[in-house]
Amino acid sequence: MVDIIIVNWNSGDHLRRCINSVIESVNEIDYRIIVVDNNSGDESQMNIPLRETDTLLSLNKNYGFARACNIGAKASESDFILFLNPDTVMLPDTLEKAVLVLASDSSVGIVGVRQESDDRMLLPSCSRFFRLRNLLFDVSGLSKLAPSVFKPSTLMTDWGHNESKAVDQVMGSFVLIKRSVFNSINGFDERFFVYFEDMDLAKRLNKQGLISFYFNDVSIIHTGCGASESVKDIRLFYSLSSRIKYGRKHLGKLEALMILIITIFPEPVSRILYAAFAYRSLKDVLNIAMGYKLFYRWLIKGK
Repeated sequence: MVDIIIVNWNSGDHLRRCINSVIESVNEIDYRIIVVDNNSGDESQMNIPLRETDTLLSLNKNYGFARACNIGAKASESDFILFLNPDTVMLPDTLEKAVLVLASDSSVGIVGVRQESDDRMLLPSCSRFFRLRNLLFDVSGLSKLAPSVFKPSTLMTDWGHNESKAVDQVMGSFVLIKRSVFNSINGFDERFFVYFEDMDLAKRLNKQGLISFYFNDVSIIHTGCGASESVKDIRLFYSLSSRIKYGRKHLGKLEALMILIITIFPEPVSRILYAAFAYRSLKDVLNIAMGYKLFYRWLIKGK
């Protein structure tokens, strides 16, 4: 039995598409869908195709991704939990085979699967644990010029994702975990409103000797961005602030301080120049500037 937890916030038709794909593709294993709605304003939580055994939990405010996942997990009674993004499409055999991988190896803490775009192109979905040296490679542009030598700070765009193997972290859009393991580390850290909560979870499991396993034999379709596409400045703010929280929690004081300094300056200049000259997008430049403005306000408030 698997409980599939889908956190929704203004996901529009993506949520219906996701739920329908689960119902149509999962046949060989018992499952229950638990939708946790973070007070959506687009009515995406209305008239979704849930079965009698499924559950909709409607929250009175947007509590963020980590807390909403934990709320959904508290309603779970199954041996396995799948955290699934609403902008994904489940494909036949994916869930069943992923559960077999997790159930058959006690060293595996989390299973993620191959992710593809709507036109079935492979999407990088594995990340390395965040470190200062890799951030320097990103800010300097070296990770874009020679990613195989200067590894990107998180998303493993330097690796082809063409084989199954242990990785630091699999993307939070498909995270399969045993409920007992999830509960043993008290679930997601709710200090992360969104972003880095999946890396933090993987890091804590890694410290306990459990691996995150990327399973390339099966896949999902992942549209990507979903509701956050319309709020890129806020998305950037949460990514930056969560990065700082992660550094403070898992890295040494000096390394965390250096990450903070680079995030304050010169990284925003690097991002703006790249958006202006590589993408020639004034809108992206403005979104970056506003995201950093929100981030600076957050720092001034002493968060």
